[in-house]
Amino acid sequence: MMEKKVVYRIATIADYDREALYLRKMHAEGWKLRKVSYSILLFAVKYTFEKCRPEQVSYQLDFYPMKKSERGSYLQLFKDCGWEHITDFNGFSYFRKLHSGIESDAEFEIYNDAAGKLAMVKRILTRRMFPILLLFLALLPVFSKLVSGASSFSWEMFLIVIIDGVLLIVHAIQISYIFWRLSQKWKELSNK
Repeated sequence: MMEKKVVYRIATIADYDREALYLRKMHAEGWKLRKVSYSILLFAVKYTFEKCRPEQVSYQLDFYPMKKSERGSYLQLFKDCGWEHITDFNGFSYFRKLHSGIESDAEFEIYNDAAGKLAMVKRILTRRMFPILLLFLALLPVFSKLVSGASSFSWEMFLIVIIDGVLLIVHAIQISYIFWRLSQKWKELSNK
């Protein structure tokens, strides 16, 4: 029987590099990634690992939305370069490669040049962050109308306004963090 381990971690789409390092560390400790999925905890991601022999493995994530018809050639390209496809989650494809199969420093990463990394950050910003930001901005007038339209006090309306206000603040903090992290990556890669 295969030994499994489930770990819940907080991860945003801007933390893909930290996530790859975490997966690499887990593999070195004898736990290889099997699956990534949504958890019942809204703010955490569920990682399923399988017991393995501890090895030095490079993990990489790629954000590349595409048509289903392009998927086969996309995965074949990575396979031809020695990368094993593990799973897909939240628009990202997860890959790994044994260090013993790596012949040069450039092979430790999928995108080993600044232009490739910059293109991925741009895809994340345009495909994931701008729609979320637009939705958030569209909800602000609804919230302000709800707050200003309450002429008489009711506990139900008070609770709705408090809950909505807290959720908007939490989302604003999360969106700000993600934009900050992605802009830092953008700046770092643009200077290379």
